[in-house]
Amino acid sequence: MRESKQYSRRQLFTQFARPPVKQPQLMISNICDNLYGYCESCIDSCPEQAMIWYADKKPIINIEKCTRCLKCIDACFISAITITDES
Repeated sequence: MRESKQYSRRQLFTQFARPPVKQPQLMISNICDNLYGYCESCIDSCPEQAMIWYADKKPIINIEKCTRCLKCIDACFISAITITDES
């Protein structure tokens, strides 16, 4: 026989009643100038070093390190970095 798990009132009303909060994600589009190998403005602006740099393709954002300070968006002069609502 399976035992039932006991929950406190606080858990029932706070933890289970609210849906999890989705964090906005940052995405780098394919218009990124790094495809040509000369722009590093987003990487230089990131205080958490959350950008992973590749020599032959666009950079990738490490979502575990990213604090969503949005400094990379301000630094990108061609607006290749955007915010999405997906998590």
